[in-house]
Amino acid sequence: MYQLFRDRPFLVLFMIAASFALSAWAYWLDPVINNDGVTYLALADMILIGEWRAAIDYYSWPFYSIFIAGFAWLTQLNVEYSAHLLNALFLISLSWAFVSIVADLSNDNRRIIIIAMLVIVLFPSITKYRSFIIRDFGYLSCYLWSLFFLLRYCRTSENKYLSIWLLFSATSCLFRFEGVAFLLLTPYFLYIFKAEKTRQNNIKIFLLTIGVFGAALILTSWYINDKYAAIIDLARREGEDMHTVLDLFLANTKEKLGGSDLSIWNYLTVVLNNFGKVFYELMRRMGVFYLLFAVYAYYKNLGLSDPLNRRMWLVFVLINIAMLLVFSLYNTFLASRYTMASALTLLILAPFVIDRIISAYSYIDWWKKLSSALAIVVLILVSIEGLDVRTNKRYLKEAASWMNNNLPFDASVYSNNRVLIHYTNQATNKKLDHAYNNLQLYYYLNHGILREFDYIALSYDEKSKGEDIYRQTLAFKFGAPINVTSSENGKHVLVFELPNAKES
Repeated sequence: MYQLFRDRPFLVLFMIAASFALSAWAYWLDPVINNDGVTYLALADMILIGEWRAAIDYYSWPFYSIFIAGFAWLTQLNVEYSAHLLNALFLISLSWAFVSIVADLSNDNRRIIIIAMLVIVLFPSITKYRSFIIRDFGYLSCYLWSLFFLLRYCRTSENKYLSIWLLFSATSCLFRFEGVAFLLLTPYFLYIFKAEKTRQNNIKIFLLTIGVFGAALILTSWYINDKYAAIIDLARREGEDMHTVLDLFLANTKEKLGGSDLSIWNYLTVVLNNFGKVFYELMRRMGVFYLLFAVYAYYKNLGLSDPLNRRMWLVFVLINIAMLLVFSLYNTFLASRYTMASALTLLILAPFVIDRIISAYSYIDWWKKLSSALAIVVLILVSIEGLDVRTNKRYLKEAASWMNNNLPFDASVYSNNRVLIHYTNQATNKKLDHAYNNLQLYYYLNHGILREFDYIALSYDEKSKGEDIYRQTLAFKFGAPINVTSSENGKHVLVFELPNAKES
């Protein structure tokens, strides 16, 4: 960490400035937050006003929101600006960790370090999410630092690196539960160290293993109980024979089979199908050439000349892919950004391949020159194209601004878009009281619950047949909208006044 700055201060400062500038650029292009960000910011607001219990009851893993609230208190900025600034710092830390790993594996090779800086700062999958308020950047930063100190310990056998590795591994769990998987692997890692590093004290290794493994089991039990206990209890009350998480896992698998009985063959079919889904999403996040670079580097032993480093790197890759596979089996979706930890671990080897291409360019065959040049040009073009992260969501802010200026302060508003609600003057607890989406709107329409509100703000996409039906239904029930805010890409916000509003 410090060594990289000490040896290459100007390069590190340039990387910091470039990363921060790209975060500012992404925010300027897309200043409207993402859906998940609404929850994190609402919880941060609740924490700042002392409603800790309510925040934890709503979301039992609120640590990212706690970081946002703490940073807002420290900087005296509002929670939204604080979250963006905090994520910009996480991205700088993430980039620094990535380059530090490459520097360590390359024995401080200056050209490879420069390549690594360019790769990570311009990596399209990072750029894509720079304007998002997500906990992934905190997790990925701690994840990469934990890998760095683990590799550094493999190289030096200094106990301080072992402690810092565990510290970053534990901190990563505060952002995403996936970090617990690496704590659960601590006994394996320490067994390897004990075998390879004869200086280790057996009692210290044993106590450390028991302590970390026990803490990881407690976190796992808490997470599973909070996330799945309610689902299992509901299934039991509906008459299903379900008592454990394994029962839930098998039920989900059976559902994916269309209700068929489980057998080794059809279960294997589900696993292979989900492995294909994981591989596809991983390839989307990495890009074909970067993925090929990683495979080539591992095959040619580039950057992983130390057998222990090679072993540690491979374990991290396999554990990440295994977690993605299990997640995809448990759930009906796999968000593309969930593959980022796997992608960044594989990406570590890319600078070594690019360096080899540059070094060998003068004497390789013409067709290899052409192929190499094409790959590099494609990567450059993709990175440049990835800088355009605009999403045309500004109309949501404009619609919210109109409502804030023209509707009564105490008016109750419902919308099928939670981002729109975030920018209104609704109280923080009201932003979490309802599910603001099309499915809930459908339920409220059919059960007359909409009449409990003063206004309805319909987020309407001309390309969506379902939302067009909502538009027609609301117009039929409540008359023409009192305001329409439109974007350039056929998306609108229509504000309808309900009978209750006249009594307000």
